[in-house]
Amino acid sequence: MGTLFIVSTPIGNIDDITIRALKTLFSVSYIACEDTRVTGNLLELVKNRYGKEFSLGDKPKLIRYHDGNEQNVTPQLIGLLETGSMVALVSDAGTPLVSDPGYRIVHEVRKRKIPVVVIPGTSAFLTALTGSGVPAHTFTFLGYLPEKQTNRIELLDRIKKSSTIFPSTYMCYVAPHKVQQTLEDMEYVYEDIDIHVARELTKLHEEYWKGTLAEARTYFEHPKGEFVILFTLKG
Repeated sequence: MGTLFIVSTPIGNIDDITIRALKTLFSVSYIACEDTRVTGNLLELVKNRYGKEFSLGDKPKLIRYHDGNEQNVTPQLIGLLETGSMVALVSDAGTPLVSDPGYRIVHEVRKRKIPVVVIPGTSAFLTALTGSGVPAHTFTFLGYLPEKQTNRIELLDRIKKSSTIFPSTYMCYVAPHKVQQTLEDMEYVYEDIDIHVARELTKLHEEYWKGTLAEARTYFEHPKGEFVILFTLKG
């Protein structure tokens, strides 16, 4: 019986990879990944930088595993695990399963009592939460907001109503092409509240910003990079 390793990878700065993640990625036979080019490049970079120091072995075989093929590839990965292969699951960046594929394989592997080992590491929303100066004792991670505007506004409105009972810091991921529309929808539901924005975390142009929704719409008129938006609501 093999083992499934859930391995966190850097969200930007390559030096954020852990020693345990390094050793795991170069000791397994297979890595299930969203994009083989992204993961292949990561393996090349870390081996060039740390290969001699940690005696890293050969690069394992990469298997594409993403939202579009998750249902079909899961049985293949289970078959490998049941015949004794060691398999790592990674996302393109950060912690697998957090707004990324992976739930199905972990669920199925657990059902079959195949060992699962988590190699913790970086996560964009936790980095944003701890670096923005917002209350962090109670928080709610929303992932990516719904694609459809009516569903997005409905969710934001439900959050507004629930915050009177359960105050929290709320966080969501936003792709750059969705930033302006998301800010507009938030302003429609919440009026002009203060928000925090974390962008390009751990990268060269990392930025933490605070201001009102109206100010954000102007400041991020031409958004670049991946965004985390954080906000609190007064009950």
